[in-house]
Amino acid sequence: MRIFITGLIALTFMTIRTAAGQSGYLAGTGQISIEPDESLISLHLGGYGAPREGRFSLQWKTLTKIPAVEAITGTEDNLFIITDGNILKSGLPVNENGWQPVGKSSGMVSFTVSGSRLYAIDGKGSIFESSTSGRIKWKKIAESDPAARFITSTAGNLFVTDGKGSLWMSEIAGKTPVFAKSDMIAGVISFSSYRNKLYALTSDDRIYRKDLSSGDHRWLMAAYRNNETIREDIRQIAFAGNRIYGTGNNMVLYLGEHRTEGNLTARALAVRSGSQTAIIVNVDVCGLNDDFTGSIKKELLVKYGLPTTAVFINCSHTHFAPVSQRWLTWQEANQRPDSIFLNSEVRNGILGAVDRALSGLEPAEIWFGRGKTDIGYNRSLKDHPELYDGDVDVLRIKYANRDAESYLFMTACHPVFSTAGTLHFTISANYPGVARKLVEDRTGTVNSLFLQGTAGDINPRDNGEYISGEKLANEVIGTLRKPMTRIEGTISCFLDTIKLPVTPWSKDAILAFRKENESKTGDVYAEKNIKWADLMIENYNKGTMPDQMPVYVQTINIGNWKLVGFSRETTTGYGLGVKQMWPGKLVSVAGYTNDVSSYLPTHMHLEARNYEGLDSFFWYGMANVFPMDVDTIILERISTLAH
Repeated sequence: MRIFITGLIALTFMTIRTAAGQSGYLAGTGQISIEPDESLISLHLGGYGAPREGRFSLQWKTLTKIPAVEAITGTEDNLFIITDGNILKSGLPVNENGWQPVGKSSGMVSFTVSGSRLYAIDGKGSIFESSTSGRIKWKKIAESDPAARFITSTAGNLFVTDGKGSLWMSEIAGKTPVFAKSDMIAGVISFSSYRNKLYALTSDDRIYRKDLSSGDHRWLMAAYRNNETIREDIRQIAFAGNRIYGTGNNMVLYLGEHRTEGNLTARALAVRSGSQTAIIVNVDVCGLNDDFTGSIKKELLVKYGLPTTAVFINCSHTHFAPVSQRWLTWQEANQRPDSIFLNSEVRNGILGAVDRALSGLEPAEIWFGRGKTDIGYNRSLKDHPELYDGDVDVLRIKYANRDAESYLFMTACHPVFSTAGTLHFTISANYPGVARKLVEDRTGTVNSLFLQGTAGDINPRDNGEYISGEKLANEVIGTLRKPMTRIEGTISCFLDTIKLPVTPWSKDAILAFRKENESKTGDVYAEKNIKWADLMIENYNKGTMPDQMPVYVQTINIGNWKLVGFSRETTTGYGLGVKQMWPGKLVSVAGYTNDVSSYLPTHMHLEARNYEGLDSFFWYGMANVFPMDVDTIILERISTLAH
């Protein structure tokens, strides 16, 4: 059982209420950037299974001319290069005339720094050592394999490779290195390391990474020349001052950086009435799993005494943020999010935004308005144009003691621009980020939050994040200029778990499905299906095959405004269905809340066996699809509870 639903049975809830009749609110907002630190080097963007090679954030920035490089390495403060028999050193930042000779290369073909020591390998596999201070004076200390040509060091170990598929490792530890052999990727032309990770550049313009600190020691791709954001012919890589540097045959030094629009954030709205508080969070990631959001809720419970029912965590679902959850049937880079980005940038961003919102609580009035937009359409049920919820719901938070406002707005549409060109490889909050900035710039607001609605089957109508962002921002501002309804009343919060039965495929059916896909080499869909089949067989063998899938439904009532949030990629029918339960009331419905572990289709998707109703479950690694009457079960249960 995940942390934030511990103790819940099929349907449970916890309620908090203010004293009857009390309607004054304290409100506060906060936002924290969750842009990845440049020291994270290159991150895979989540949300797409294509292109097959993946989408990585690395791009190269031209720095300066540099002497012809035969080998390169770095420290926190310096870069070293081997050129024409000499070793040159430059401080950071590098400038064209800043290189100083510090020694002779003496036949060295690759070198590395560990602490205050410089280690090198020559063309015969011999290992040499020198101090990094003063003049370089080489001392032979060991022999590795005669074929070894590249050397690097991290975590107190030396690593050498022949570039053809063999890797040797030895502890340094003040003794003569003794190398043990293991497997390596082939085609290596440059070898480096950084923070317990090995990096290998191959002759086909790909950078691979191996994380030595994790239990999974596979080599995973970290970047490649995609001819969009990476066009440079990089032949050498090295790390210095927490950054990656590259050189080519053109005597130019490049600095690696994330290609980003710079607008990923975590944002929070806190509303308090009496002794009770509700927190609404949105974070610019494609999705989060309930174990992660549950751990955040637990931390907020310990720190602030906030019930888990009172913390609502919604994902904008941008397809252009670094991977933030595990997609086990996708390419390998999608199978494991970068732990530093997830547990530092995202986690600290959410917690920091909540901290700021709570510390900034002040008297405020809250108003609700609803507009309409046509930025989306139903991509899967095209014969049913009525199955698109174009509502744009807007909250105005008007502070009582100063001339300032904050806004929360929401609509339902996939943030999936663009699937071509440089934007496909660019970190971005997509159209929600565009809309937020336009709203803030044009109104002078302190902060704005976007919540993603039931957008599981909704794609953008227009071709461009700036078109959709502009349309949405205009509708938000237009709604703010119209009469709005004042929010008054108590706060109550609920979290319900609805467990849906699932009938897994038989072992024979899974094996037959796998066999159907084995011959389709290079087909990303067939590869996905094979990984899904292997995952299911593993579940059978371990006795972990699930027989049910939970759907979490969170309800936050702030006075006469009701916010309902579904887990998973919720399709339109649920949003429309919930609103129909309370006709004439102020009801807003979000998807992508607390847990994004599959699609949540209706019977119409299941009957059509379309992406939302069938194939998507393989992408998410689910045992099977939901039962045919899934929407009836869920909506009837919500109606019965009447939260």
